[in-house]
Amino acid sequence: MKNMNSEKLNASDVRLQLFSLVNKGIKYDLDRMFKAAALCGDPQKSYKSIHVAGTNGKGSTCAYIESVLRQSGYKTGLYTSPHITNFEERFKINGVDIEESVWLDVYKEQQKVIDDLGLTFFEAATLISFEIFKRSKIDYAVFEVGMGGRLDATNIITPQVSVITKLSLDHQEYLGDTIEKIAGEKLGIVKTKVPVVMLDPVNPPVKSLAEQKCKETGSDLTFVNTNNAGDIVNTNYGVSFRWNNHKYDISLSGEHQVQNALLALTALQKVAGFNYDQLYNGMKNASLPGRFQTMIIEGRTVIIDVGHNPDAMNVLTKAINARFPGKSILFVVGMMKDKDVSSAIDILTKNASTLYFAKPKIERAAEAADLCAIAENEFGFAGRCLAERSVGEALRRAVKEAYPNHDVICVTGSFHTVDEALFAVSGRVSL
Repeated sequence: MKNMNSEKLNASDVRLQLFSLVNKGIKYDLDRMFKAAALCGDPQKSYKSIHVAGTNGKGSTCAYIESVLRQSGYKTGLYTSPHITNFEERFKINGVDIEESVWLDVYKEQQKVIDDLGLTFFEAATLISFEIFKRSKIDYAVFEVGMGGRLDATNIITPQVSVITKLSLDHQEYLGDTIEKIAGEKLGIVKTKVPVVMLDPVNPPVKSLAEQKCKETGSDLTFVNTNNAGDIVNTNYGVSFRWNNHKYDISLSGEHQVQNALLALTALQKVAGFNYDQLYNGMKNASLPGRFQTMIIEGRTVIIDVGHNPDAMNVLTKAINARFPGKSILFVVGMMKDKDVSSAIDILTKNASTLYFAKPKIERAAEAADLCAIAENEFGFAGRCLAERSVGEALRRAVKEAYPNHDVICVTGSFHTVDEALFAVSGRVSL
């Protein structure tokens, strides 16, 4: 887009300028980010930070860490991606989304650097986050890696601790086609002498890679697994577990959330001293939209979850069956065609009574009819399989056809699917 004097533009024009950078796609290196940050005075050095990478569980782990820090009296910044509904969701100060004017002011000042260096949308958003947090005078920033780790735009920070969550195959076109290659990219966030907390890999070569990397950098490495926790119980509000002889309650559902909680608790130990009340209250009050988000719509239980790869689908279905045993599950699904659609649908067909497929309003999305064909032809799905015109229409039909107290509706497959579902739920689209 032609560069214009942003001082004379309204908010919509400036937003359009920033979002036009999406067309630049992904440029996977760090040179531009180092230069851009330096030209802006290296704002990311103005506060302490925590860095979280991984395939699944990054957002939840970040939410737990930020919540405990805030509960303990620290002023916090949280940078996550992608957003579900509003761009402002990516930047939180003390747990609250920033106002539009905050990032607009920063972007206007940084625009020349962004344009001159040809930053991508994610690089620009990350640069904006560095400055927002500096101006907000935060104590700690928690940064979620966008993709990979080694060459991710967030990886110019030097954190207090680096965290690596569960690893699985995703973004293979950028990160590699084996779990070992992907692990190598994630381990790229490890910095010299900075402690590392990592979910204990089930793959021995990945574990060896982590040990070797941390040996080279002199970084203390701590592996975490659910063997470190006891008395794991699914409850009506989430999950309960014990760690270090203390009981913890979390509102995010699924036993996989215990893994994320343990990563957060262990990482926090590397940062500062926290008492039990701070840890307990921070963990209990942590929340994250679109992660097993449960609501009641017209008397029907509806779960909204941004799971978008086979591993996420696997933990999601296990969590639903544990939280709602004996209930039949109606899935509303929209996926991106560049994901491992077939493996994800295979998991869903083993758990669904009905599949409502829809195509989110984005070019990358798979056609609903194609997803139906995979379910029926590749996996012989015997339940009802329908291709709907939109996510909103699919959810409307699921709500109409579900039996109260007998069925559970789950909307999943991508951030875009969840966005459109929440748009419908908000009342802007009639159910």
